[in-house]
Amino acid sequence: MEILDHQDNLEGYLSELVDKRITIVSAFASGTEPLLGALRENGNQLDIVVGSINSFTSPDFIDFCVNEADEGLSLSVDFRYQGSVNWKLYLIEPDVVIVGSANLTQVGLSLVRDTCVVIQDADLYQAYMDKVQALKATDGVMACSHSQAFEDALEEYRVNHRRMQAGLARTSEYLDSESWLGDDSNQSIPLFIWYSDHSEASEDEARKYLKSSSDGVAWDDVREFFTYECAEGALPYEEGDVVLTARCNGSHIGFYTFDRILYRDGVYYIYAYRKKRYTMPFKLEGAKDRLKEAIPSWYEESRTELNRADIARFIN
Repeated sequence: MEILDHQDNLEGYLSELVDKRITIVSAFASGTEPLLGALRENGNQLDIVVGSINSFTSPDFIDFCVNEADEGLSLSVDFRYQGSVNWKLYLIEPDVVIVGSANLTQVGLSLVRDTCVVIQDADLYQAYMDKVQALKATDGVMACSHSQAFEDALEEYRVNHRRMQAGLARTSEYLDSESWLGDDSNQSIPLFIWYSDHSEASEDEARKYLKSSSDGVAWDDVREFFTYECAEGALPYEEGDVVLTARCNGSHIGFYTFDRILYRDGVYYIYAYRKKRYTMPFKLEGAKDRLKEAIPSWYEESRTELNRADIARFIN
């Protein structure tokens, strides 16, 4: 038996494997697509099962596995949410079992805060393989495919994931982006990029609609408002979301809480109220110049969220 640690971590251990069949069951997964690519380049075959507890598994990870799926890579998703699998299990044919607390995430595999042990035991390996096969046959666990049933389950999951991440963004604050990235339950934050300043007519409409709403907030209590044109129900934000906002040229970068959202005639009117203290997931000090470079392309792509890779590259 061998204990892996931060110096001799799980990512390093896996990276050295060549021409192996590797079975992984993880409560959630994110940011480890490059590792999967490297493992496949080394001739390994991957069979992965990920859970959906708290909707933490990144949809980007699932999309990667769906797009790359072939005889060398297969993925199943346990869509049972709070009832889904919570294992952290790595099986390497023919007889290696790695078990501990490390999820299939960048933070997990680094073992900076997790632990795992490597056990070489053919009987234990086969016993766990049998359990994995039984898990994959369980109702609610679906193999990745282009079937309508899987697509529907994944689309519902995307909505739940986005809602959960937005909830984390408005309830958890970190000293800096590095600390935010250190918690691998954080996968994304909402992003809103606007094109131009409001016209006088638009401001009049926003003032009128707010006055007619029932929350009793006066126009003087509004810190800022935004507009978003889309069909009713298609807005990718909810009241209470803390959103990174910016103009499309990379100016006016900051976090705003979308305190009130009203819909009128094809336009959502979004209001951020004045407060003594404003919530933000992390401070943006030192990152605005890098963000300014990226925001125009994000606007062209119609991006409405930033993922961990974006934050590590442009904010951290």
